[in-house]
Amino acid sequence: MFSHTAAKALRSTPSTLTKATRAMSTAANPHKPPLDLYGLPARYANATYIAASKSSSLPAVEAELLAIRATAASSSSFKSFLENPLISRDAKTKQIQEMLGDKFSPVTVNLMTTLAGNARLSAINPIVDDYVKLMKAKRGEVEATIISAEPLTKTQTEAVANAMKGQFPE
Repeated sequence: MFSHTAAKALRSTPSTLTKATRAMSTAANPHKPPLDLYGLPARYANATYIAASKSSSLPAVEAELLAIRATAASSSSFKSFLENPLISRDAKTKQIQEMLGDKFSPVTVNLMTTLAGNARLSAINPIVDDYVKLMKAKRGEVEATIISAEPLTKTQTEAVANAMKGQFPE
């Protein structure tokens, strides 16, 4: 009789022992990349985006990555350094830290040293491409290619811009 009464009392009163609240992380993650990209370069780009978002340095990291890509394109010795598999991972990591250390943000230095440690420095171009895609999506930019036999007039250009704005509301 007592056990029946005790069980009934426990069921009728809310208790932390009988009712557990499960917290789910269903709230929107403010640092989540705006696009779902896949592949090896996208993994690095997504991780860099999240780290830059948490440190509030998204545009700075984008500028730094674009500068690294431009340097690799213009300097054959830097491009050779990035692509040379004969240089050890430790040596590349050390050289990256010396080159970028105080001049670049910690997020960019971390990305580059991680790539050096994983022997993936040669993949910097697709990683930068994916990061730029994420940044364009965050800014709400959409790329469009218009092919025309003749150059567009100003009114035609405005009409296309208005049509694009209608397709992709801000």
